[in-house]
Amino acid sequence: MANFYSGQDGQLFVDGGSTAVAKVRSWSFTASQAVLETVSLEDTDRTIIPGIRSITGSCSIYYYSESGGDTGAGGVSTLLQKFVKPSGGSTAGTGKTTKSSNVRLKLAIDDGSTDGRFIEFFVYITSLAMTNAVGQVLAADISFEVDGAPIGTGSAISF
Repeated sequence: MANFYSGQDGQLFVDGGSTAVAKVRSWSFTASQAVLETVSLEDTDRTIIPGIRSITGSCSIYYYSESGGDTGAGGVSTLLQKFVKPSGGSTAGTGKTTKSSNVRLKLAIDDGSTDGRFIEFFVYITSLAMTNAVGQVLAADISFEVDGAPIGTGSAISF
């Protein structure tokens, strides 16, 4: 039987965790492939080879916790702390902050199977916006750029 998947089937995993970190409203990614020309002066047709590939994406998540005060390793806090880092240690009181670190993201669709459908990669979060409004669920929107190729040995992408 054919199935359609919707936003409610989306999942987000952080740093190799096995528990989804948030209720996903939506996620998306875009892969681009640059090409390099391999022509010389006497050629009459353009020939190309693959160049640099880049992947960017975004995710909109609802901020929630299973229980009050839940800040477990799989929580949304883990994701946010990879990007928003306070000053501390030797930088405390100097106004300088610690550099952001990359994060391992797995964007998945819960299709009812054991492994599901997913893509997994290391990313740097490039923007973060949190919205809290009367009558709405607290939400966070992130944008990211992928650092390197998707992770895995043959099963890094399963769609």
